[in-house]
Amino acid sequence: MVNIWPFIDQAIGACCPICQAPGDGLCAGCDAAIPRNRNPCRRCALPLPASVAPGSECAACQRRLPAFDRILAPLLYQNPVDDLIAGFKYHHRLDLGRLLATTLSSSLQAHTFRPDLLLPVPMAPGNLAKRGFNQAAELAAQLSTALAVPWAPNRLRRHGGGRHQRGLDRRARLRNLRGAFSSRGRLPAQVAIVDDVVTTGATAEEISRTLRAAGVERIEVWAVARTPIDHAD
Repeated sequence: MVNIWPFIDQAIGACCPICQAPGDGLCAGCDAAIPRNRNPCRRCALPLPASVAPGSECAACQRRLPAFDRILAPLLYQNPVDDLIAGFKYHHRLDLGRLLATTLSSSLQAHTFRPDLLLPVPMAPGNLAKRGFNQAAELAAQLSTALAVPWAPNRLRRHGGGRHQRGLDRRARLRNLRGAFSSRGRLPAQVAIVDDVVTTGATAEEISRTLRAAGVERIEVWAVARTPIDHAD
């Protein structure tokens, strides 16, 4: 039997995914209007008010340094970015995954830090079987090619159990994720964790704690989008 899905995927991707204008990827108008994270906290990428000086840290990072060194997330998790990510994750729109990975890799071209390894955020085995693919792994594979940085799909593992993260605030998410991740094998000194969205930062924090315990010295988190504080909980 011929697999027709690659052809359908190509046909769907032949127009702007937001306004449906003919072309490859976002049209110029939609690209200009897409919500970007223009004034992020320099450590956790939380969007800060325009009145705050660029390069500042948010109040939470000033109170307590996170386990990771930095999060980079070029977009805001608002409409239509949330729809693009949902289409990628829940409807197997791999063309949207490529678009999002291109957006992320473009924002990283001028970034001076280059890790030794990209580590996608793992999914619990049951969730992975249900969805059929890990969107973070898809993004990591695309970034690996674009940035010439190797990636490894199985060096981080997420164990089963725990409530679903949706609807939980940061403190509850941290409790829910305690001990949820483990690493395999010897890891390099510098890594980047890859994910689609950073919501409260709890997943990035728990994975970073795991990596620190494994001897990793510098940890960055590279995500497509960051959730504004008024939507994070």
